Amino acid sequence: MKDTKDSSQMDIKKYLQVVNRRKYLFIIVSILVLSAIFWGSFFMTKVYEAKSTVFIEKGIIKNLVEGIVVTPSLEQSLRVLRYEMLSRSMLLKIVSALDLDAKVKNKDEIESIVKNFQKDTAITISGNDLFMVSYRGKDPKLVRDYVNILISKYIEENTSSKREGAFSANQFLSEQIAFYKKKIDESEQKLIDFRHEKGVYLAFDEGTLTTSLRAGMNEMEEIKAKIKELEAKRNKTKQQLSGEEPLTLAIVDKDSAGNPLPARLRALEQRIPLLLTRYTENYPEVIKTRGEIEIIKKQIEEQKQNPGSDAAGLSGNDLNSGTSMMNPVYQQLKEELFRSESDIDSLKAKSTALGVRLKKMESEMQNIPEEKKQLTDLDRERNNYEGIYNQLLKRLGQSEVSKQMEMEDKGTSFRIVDSAILPTRPVSPDRVIIILFGIAAGLAAGVGTVFAVEHFDSSIKEVDDLKEYLGLPVIAVIPKIVTEKDIEKTRRFDKKIYAGSAAYLLFIGGIFIKELIGKFLP
Repeated sequence: MKDTKDSSQMDIKKYLQVVNRRKYLFIIVSILVLSAIFWGSFFMTKVYEAKSTVFIEKGIIKNLVEGIVVTPSLEQSLRVLRYEMLSRSMLLKIVSALDLDAKVKNKDEIESIVKNFQKDTAITISGNDLFMVSYRGKDPKLVRDYVNILISKYIEENTSSKREGAFSANQFLSEQIAFYKKKIDESEQKLIDFRHEKGVYLAFDEGTLTTSLRAGMNEMEEIKAKIKELEAKRNKTKQQLSGEEPLTLAIVDKDSAGNPLPARLRALEQRIPLLLTRYTENYPEVIKTRGEIEIIKKQIEEQKQNPGSDAAGLSGNDLNSGTSMMNPVYQQLKEELFRSESDIDSLKAKSTALGVRLKKMESEMQNIPEEKKQLTDLDRERNNYEGIYNQLLKRLGQSEVSKQMEMEDKGTSFRIVDSAILPTRPVSPDRVIIILFGIAAGLAAGVGTVFAVEHFDSSIKEVDDLKEYLGLPVIAVIPKIVTEKDIEKTRRFDKKIYAGSAAYLLFIGGIFIKELIGKFLP
């Protein structure tokens, strides 16, 4: 363990001796490499950076109407934010706003500018409510203006796009509602036409139709029985009517003056009110009495015009016996016959119509499966359209609220927290890092050069090397004679070298401290 440690210490001493022996080479190479890196940083292109922070603010109203309105998802907006901001169409608008298109000669240069913008623009999203946009470039004013215009254009485009989307959605829903309303009306009309055509005004039901058919057949049997009954009654009435005369003899009595007509007229006129208390105007007895009144009135008028004339009135025998009048029994039988025939015709017409309906119902019984399927299909089509229509009505209400929110900027809005300002210090090159790298690289290059030269140097430097290479014993060693003057001369030269190197390194150190202060203390 001790031998290993001693060996390690001997190796370090050996390396230090090598470096000390070639110290001038070490100093020159180290300073040259450090100088090349250090001074080269001053010729590097300065790159400036501008940043802007934007806060995505969620309106209070949006929280209140959550679930009622439909608005774009915030997470979805953030997911596509980078692609929207760095899209070619957006960056072409930025190029135009910065008047960069006026300074180029062809489209290839514009495409190169757009690609550089895409490459050098960084967008960082923090959480769900904050994002930062930064851009690096050679011109500090261009860098600042680019970031500010990019964010302004994006916010403007985003707001305009949301409003346009709300209007388009509202218009689309209105068109769809009108379309499906028309479809519902057409389906309703198809259902009405189908039911009218098939004689069905409710849904088809085989049991109900069978019951209706059975009831119709029973009704048909009742009608036929009624017709037979009425026909028998009609025949009986005809038979009775054949034994009656249309006219009958009315007895006429004389009055106190010997004229029978006025007395008879008064008696008949007094009888009319009594008859009307029990019968109607169409009753045979009433008709007969009114007929007699009219005849007597005519006879009295003729007597007044031709007194004593037989042609103008009745003969003595006629006046004593009576006059010929309408037979009320005949009239009553006639009316009953007419009524029976009318009822028979009515029942026959009803029987005919019922027969047509029964035939149609029998036909429907045969076609029930097919027609029921058709009705079910029509009904299902109507219900589907109504379901879509009701959903569209609900969505239209939500769309209307969303549109009003976008119009009044009550939804999600963008608030610029920090606008990009004119950068005064470049972010690149970073001389602090470059100087530290130059120092490390200089030391490494110096040590590496020293050991490389030492490795390729084949001269004998020690007695042991001489024994090893020649294989002969060494009798004596003549040391190098160094005078005090030589030592003093070497000491003065070393001081100059060390002083110059130290001064140069102090100069670089001063610039390093300045850059370090400028980096961390703006």
